[in-house]
Amino acid sequence: VAFNHKHHMDDKLGLSCEGCHKGVETGPHATIPAVSTCIKLCHTDPQGTHPDEPKLREYAAKGEAIPWNQANKVVGHVYFSHVAHVKWGKLDCKECHGDMKNREEPVTLTQTHNLDMNTCMKCHKEKGVSNDCLRCHK
Repeated sequence: VAFNHKHHMDDKLGLSCEGCHKGVETGPHATIPAVSTCIKLCHTDPQGTHPDEPKLREYAAKGEAIPWNQANKVVGHVYFSHVAHVKWGKLDCKECHGDMKNREEPVTLTQTHNLDMNTCMKCHKEKGVSNDCLRCHK
């Protein structure tokens, strides 16, 4: 599915990062909404004009999730919590993921390529957050 963030975050639709990725405010992972949510909230017109809409409806009819490619991953020994960074740390999504609001092509490669340990530690220092190893390394 050729997901277009810019189209979905257009002012007319009023969607936000947190609107679809609910987990950023409640847990460690930024969740992706179920395809049934997409159908129920926005894609109710069976005559939608985008060429991927039939695929979306097919996944919904089968009760299957859209097989997205996970583009952003941290290595196994690092613990990262979205709720800690977004809700409690008050970071804006674009600080790590860039300007997704204007991204028209699907995400296939990580937007967090510059988030290595030095970058994270620098941000922690600037924000007055502990850089204790066990804070992130498990």
